[in-house]
Amino acid sequence: MRRILPLLTLLFVLVLPIGSAQAAFSYYAPSPNGVTLLVATPVFSLQALPDPGSSVACTLQFQGQTITMPYDQQQQGCVYQWPTPLAPGSYTATITVTSPGTSPLVENLQFSVAQGAAQSLPQENLQSIEAQRVLDYVRQETSLSAVGYDASLQAASQGHAQYFVDHPTLYPLSVSMHSEPNSLAQGFLGTWPLDRDQAFSAVAGGNEVMVSGDPSGPWSLQGLFDTTFHRFGLLDPTLTAIGAGLFQSPKSDLTGQAAYVVDMDTGFDVTSSLSWAFPWNGETNVPIAFEGEDPDPLAGIAPATQTSALPEAGYPVSLTFDPGQVQSVAVSQATLSQGPTEVPSYLVDAQTYQDQNATYPGETMGTSVALFPKQPLQYETTYTANMAGTLTLTSGKTEPFQQSWSFTTGAAPAVTGVYEDGGTLFVEGQNLSQAYVSTYWYQTGDPTLGNPSYQGDHLITAPVNGPLTKVEVTDGATGKVMGTYPIQFAPFSDTGSSGSSQFYVDADQAAGLVQGYPDGTFRPDATVTGDQAIAMLYRAMGSPSTSGDPSIPGIPAWASPAVSWAFASNVVLPGDGFSASGPATRAQLATWLWRAFGLQPSTASSPFTDAAQIPPAFLGYVDAAAQDGVVLGYPDGTFRPNATVQRGAFAIWAWRLHAALIAPKALF
Repeated sequence: MRRILPLLTLLFVLVLPIGSAQAAFSYYAPSPNGVTLLVATPVFSLQALPDPGSSVACTLQFQGQTITMPYDQQQQGCVYQWPTPLAPGSYTATITVTSPGTSPLVENLQFSVAQGAAQSLPQENLQSIEAQRVLDYVRQETSLSAVGYDASLQAASQGHAQYFVDHPTLYPLSVSMHSEPNSLAQGFLGTWPLDRDQAFSAVAGGNEVMVSGDPSGPWSLQGLFDTTFHRFGLLDPTLTAIGAGLFQSPKSDLTGQAAYVVDMDTGFDVTSSLSWAFPWNGETNVPIAFEGEDPDPLAGIAPATQTSALPEAGYPVSLTFDPGQVQSVAVSQATLSQGPTEVPSYLVDAQTYQDQNATYPGETMGTSVALFPKQPLQYETTYTANMAGTLTLTSGKTEPFQQSWSFTTGAAPAVTGVYEDGGTLFVEGQNLSQAYVSTYWYQTGDPTLGNPSYQGDHLITAPVNGPLTKVEVTDGATGKVMGTYPIQFAPFSDTGSSGSSQFYVDADQAAGLVQGYPDGTFRPDATVTGDQAIAMLYRAMGSPSTSGDPSIPGIPAWASPAVSWAFASNVVLPGDGFSASGPATRAQLATWLWRAFGLQPSTASSPFTDAAQIPPAFLGYVDAAAQDGVVLGYPDGTFRPNATVQRGAFAIWAWRLHAALIAPKALF
């Protein structure tokens, strides 16, 4: 199941005017052009789509050099990043595009580099990695092309997330979340997504989705698919690349805010699919309710929701036709059925949708059709959608369409335990992503429960500044109270002895990553050994089966499957110096952690002053883990690769990566 998202907004912009050279190719205007760059290593690009049987070649003339620009299939164009930082000032460049049998296309560019511009674009962060994984998973299921990565978009997304969180007073309900309304406010990057994307030299850009309040990386992105307009943007057939950023307020009180932003490049529509459905045919674990969206697709169609405790409608079912091939859709039949029984639903299409949102005007259903059940669906039930009508193609011809597909909703939420530990309330269970704590009780004081965070669908956490006695949990999809649950003992008797890791040890325990000792302790201050660390990583990967020997001499039985998996999967290599019962070093642990999640080592210069002491086989992994904030160095600039790691500290490392890189299949 999927959790309630506090607020969703979408901005879709036609980013650049499309032109046509001679008969051999079509193209978008090049970049950077007419902008002041906030990065000193610009990305020169020109999106060009050759006609069938043709090809294009691009050259860049800049700084007295003539450079061949490679053609990037993913971003559908010629792309070249200048390798060294430019000094602040104004610049000109020329991009020339040639294709056999045509005259050259010559585009002249003018741009400037700002004072204080970043010296380079960032390396890919965990938010961008996970966003690409989730998008590619869903797009594969819906017969759409995969997306690539754009560092410029990541820089723009990260910067806007921070601007939004740092300046909450600039965003009353009448102000678009996508804007940066005050150019004098610290961190200003550009008024609109296209301005910010171009300032960081994006290939295209201008298409943005964001979530505010309590974003949790992949779960926030997954929640965008549970809406309509946001879903249509993420399933845009012209999407070529993305970049994502997450910023959380450094406040430690109960009012901390966060923002999760994904910016997207668009290009040419090259999809071979005429239509795609969501939920896709055969999808399971589909939510039962629609929790709302801004702009509201049901405005003027469905009665206003009577209470915020109830969902606006049942889960939306949509069918989208490729706007590159289809001009308009006329629906003659649209039904959702459970067996022989038709589910009463609202039809929303280009004819029925009423744009009533002053903050985000201009949204249309375009070539999409959506059905919203008038009531939430039932759990663990299979439904069949059927839509029929007439398409008007871009060629002017008309043709009928008829499409049927089925999907199954997920199981009802269930609570298995509730406890309070170290100023945090933990609610454990299954399919909790639409559940919430509706009431809480206490005997003394006046404790306050802060905003909840959803750690996957198995755990809800919330800060609390006093002891509770019991809580009531409600199913947000149905509005029904699930039950009242007493506060139980925390899973480990000694996590409070290491306050910095207390939350993470508890979260890892709820996710099944860590185990304690028979006496009920976790011993967070004890040094983590090689077999303990590998066992944590093995559980984080879902305890996969392996072809290796599950019984290894000298390895305790509880750790043998994990160690066998680690060597068979090249998480641990023969030269790593693995010792099962011996203490693992910081460099070993960072490397094994990164390899276990299939992440690549960094190729950038190491930020650590003692980098020469880090074994070469570990250095890139250590730097990558540090770059993404999973593994931190020391205040004096060192990493101390041969130092040992406490069990509680490694629980922090494991949770940070596990929470960021949930398997996409688990989200849907």
